[in-house]
Amino acid sequence: MPVRHDTVTQIDSNTYAFIDLPGGWGQANTGFVVGDDAAMVIDTVWDRRRAETLAQAASELTAGVPITEAVNTHSDGDHWWGNDTLPQSARITTSAASLEAMTEETPPGAVARFSALGAAARVLPGPVGALGHYMRQVTGGAELPRTLPRLPDHTFEITETIIVGGRDTHLRTLGPAHTPGDLIIHLPDAGVVFSGDLLFIGSTPIIWHGPLRNWTDALDHMLGLDAQTYVPGHGPICGRAEIELLRDYWHWVAEGGRTHFAAGTPPLRAAREMVRSSDFAPFSQWGSPERIVVNLSTLFRLWDGQQPAAPTFTRRARAFADAGTLQRELAR
Repeated sequence: MPVRHDTVTQIDSNTYAFIDLPGGWGQANTGFVVGDDAAMVIDTVWDRRRAETLAQAASELTAGVPITEAVNTHSDGDHWWGNDTLPQSARITTSAASLEAMTEETPPGAVARFSALGAAARVLPGPVGALGHYMRQVTGGAELPRTLPRLPDHTFEITETIIVGGRDTHLRTLGPAHTPGDLIIHLPDAGVVFSGDLLFIGSTPIIWHGPLRNWTDALDHMLGLDAQTYVPGHGPICGRAEIELLRDYWHWVAEGGRTHFAAGTPPLRAAREMVRSSDFAPFSQWGSPERIVVNLSTLFRLWDGQQPAAPTFTRRARAFADAGTLQRELAR
């Protein structure tokens, strides 16, 4: 596993990003917004130790200003399973679609138990061993909560403006894309966007829900905002060029994936051929290139006219088994 390196980046006098580099599985970024008499937390992390550390750091940055608001950008556990570290008096907001998806996710206790079993299974040959090995990477040694954490208590459909100590924070749902209800937070006074997992920087994005067009439209929407700084869900803070490269990746996946889908190529074989092609060069330095097989599995299902698959344990286990298989092949 890569060495983790947390950094606190002060974007302006009262806006902060907690960046967990290099931004791999479970290494989620969070944000903190301080106003005159109130503060907001953007996302929490699933590792209980790190969640507590970030909560303490946020408390120190407020200089006595209470945390009254929190936002969960989407339903993946690494962005909200630390909600129990928030003050009980803080209101937690997410999109209506994300709240529904949160109740359908595999609970953290089950993920922790399966990760522990993966430690033994990873030495086995074939898909079972690949799945076990990959699950250990996904959880990355995180101390996951034993029970389902606190759920958001406020939702919205498309847009919402929350005033935090005199500062406007504009929330907008741009999903379904990565997950059913991805949202972004735009702070006009700081020129910053917190994107959740609509932005993966320096690592391969992953689409669980789709449609893909919504994701590329979301990237265009973010580029159209009056912002200079973008805080991704994973990876370093970025600007426009990195977003444009991510858009190029999705165009490449869509074009090549459609060709393989039309030919009846299974997702694993299609992924293998695509990452070994010369067209993959612009994205070859990103972490977790094997995630392309998950992306193709999701897209093939949609292109076949089926509904997006629920984020069940069975579905994710199959995806991780394929990803683990491809990762082993690429390492040879």
